[in-house]
Amino acid sequence: MPDTPAAQGDAEWAHDLSKDALARLAKRYAEFSSADKEVLELSTQVEWAERMHAAGLANDPTAFRAALEGWVRVGLEAMEFGRVEGGAA
Repeated sequence: MPDTPAAQGDAEWAHDLSKDALARLAKRYAEFSSADKEVLELSTQVEWAERMHAAGLANDPTAFRAALEGWVRVGLEAMEFGRVEGGAA
C-alpha cells in the first residue's frame, strides 16, 4: 500500500510536520557557539526518534505527531539546559 495516493499523502503530511519541527530546532541551535554545539547533549531525542519511526511504520499519524512533539520538546529542553549550563548566547 505505500504506493497508493492515500499513503503518499500521509508521507507528505509527516514530511511537513517534520520540516517545521526541524526548523524550530535549527533556529535555536543557530544561537549556540561552535564550542557549545560540540558539547550539546541531544541523546534524549533517540527514544522519541524511535517512536516516530515505529509510528511511521504502523501508519499511525496520531502516534507520529505525539512522538514528534516529544522529540522537539526534549531537544529544546536539552538546548535550554546547554544554554544555562554552557553559557551559550
